[in-house]
Amino acid sequence: MVEKYSDDELKKTLDKTYEWGKAFSESKYFQDLTEEQQHESEFIVQTFTEYMYSYNLLIPEEWDERGLEECCLDTLPRKITADESYYKSIAPVLSSFFSFLEKKELLRNASKLAKKVKKIDKQIVKNSSDSSSWGMAKTMFMNAKKAGVDIENEDELKKFMYLFNQQQLANKKKADTIISLPASNLKKEKIGRNDQCPCGSGKKYKKCCGRNE
Repeated sequence: MVEKYSDDELKKTLDKTYEWGKAFSESKYFQDLTEEQQHESEFIVQTFTEYMYSYNLLIPEEWDERGLEECCLDTLPRKITADESYYKSIAPVLSSFFSFLEKKELLRNASKLAKKVKKIDKQIVKNSSDSSSWGMAKTMFMNAKKAGVDIENEDELKKFMYLFNQQQLANKKKADTIISLPASNLKKEKIGRNDQCPCGSGKKYKKCCGRNE
């Protein structure tokens, strides 16, 4: 079992699944996928591999159902900025990929992984659209896409990032100001008995709301 993160180990892991992916793309399992799923396939396999290792320290030989569930339901939806087609394709692509690996005897318990990812298909898509669980980077990128920013254009993205960060900072300062108001400012102002009643009746306070004091 891997106990410590290593860039070299990550590279070896990605290289291995890349080779598996090439063979997978020439198989009937890949051909059975839709055109959209085929298009997303390489990115899905590589991001799944990377995050299974980066966040769970699991190399392919150690992939298990628990790690798969955490990666697909939490890590990927929280970290990966992608269109809905990516998330809708995760379960079909990975289940076909695992079935291929089982057929070729390249991965232990591949059939269990295939069944597990099929079972959580809808939950993956649902979690990906829950903005409250997004990380800061994904929140910024998704807001940029929503605003019509070409995230492939470095200059456009930098300008948006600056404005986004300024807005976040302004919101934080506003919240801090509200929280840090001295208690004395929150106290009700003392009303004189001969003052006009604040309820809007037009009467003096002592003859209106202040009669029972």
